[in-house]
Amino acid sequence: MHRWLALAAVAIALSVTDASADDKLRVGTPEPTAFVFSTVNVGIESGMFKKHRLEVERLDFAGGAKLHQAMVAGALDIIIGTGSDMLFLMRGAQERGVAAYGNDLNSLSLVVRADDTIKTIDDVKGKTIGTTTAGSFTSWIAQTIAKNHGWGPDGIKLAYLGQMSGIIAGLMSKNVDAIMGTTASALTLEAEGRARILVKASDEIQEFIANIVYASEPMMKERPDELRRFLRAWFETIRFMKDNKAETIRITQKATKLSDEIAAKIYDAEMPLLFLDGHFDRKKLAAVKQALIDVGVVDKAAPDDELINESFLP
Repeated sequence: MHRWLALAAVAIALSVTDASADDKLRVGTPEPTAFVFSTVNVGIESGMFKKHRLEVERLDFAGGAKLHQAMVAGALDIIIGTGSDMLFLMRGAQERGVAAYGNDLNSLSLVVRADDTIKTIDDVKGKTIGTTTAGSFTSWIAQTIAKNHGWGPDGIKLAYLGQMSGIIAGLMSKNVDAIMGTTASALTLEAEGRARILVKASDEIQEFIANIVYASEPMMKERPDELRRFLRAWFETIRFMKDNKAETIRITQKATKLSDEIAAKIYDAEMPLLFLDGHFDRKKLAAVKQALIDVGVVDKAAPDDELINESFLP
């Protein structure tokens, strides 16, 4: 009798432990060092995800294409991505944009070597630009710059170099003429006298949604409560970041590897561009879709309801 009572007590204890366990979420980003994606780190370390009974694992990939391939393969639940990732949804990826959280085009810049003969944006015509992967945000920005300046479909060449470390290495080794790099990395290279920012993406592109959270179909259909809790925690994290500059810089530096001075500059440039309600500006969403058509990666735009789902927002 005592043995059965002991077993029953263990079973009850296990069930209570399971009931109170945090739900695990696999969250992917396309780049490990960008400030904007280190919001995930802040959410983890500040306890925002824990507060909402979530255990978040951050997984980094080399560009949008590999990121969304992982989602299709079932290896991710949520993606912290970019506006140009809508490309993959238009091509049939079973996911939706569930929140827009910023228009941080300041985060990327067209960068050249400090000793290069390229001095102006017009000097880039006909050159090779290093980006992450085909269909990535970095590739799209490079193509959009070429289109804006009327260089035609063959106005630039793209070289796919993976993560930002590989992109920078390609520039420094003179395997490419320029790169679409993070502004943070570019400022570090400028301080070292190794590179120059030729133009920021925000100087070339205004109407856009740069920062979007995507969720997989299984996440939306089978785990809607977890997704809602994630988005509540996400926007509480952004609120925390806006209110706590020093702590945000301290946490994000673990990912960005930036000096105190440059980390502060990046915070001041990018933090104001992140917003808190998650809703999609339909005019800017239309601009995203049209931009993907203009650079020739899709033939026609998809309806909004095939791309976004705002029903999970706080």
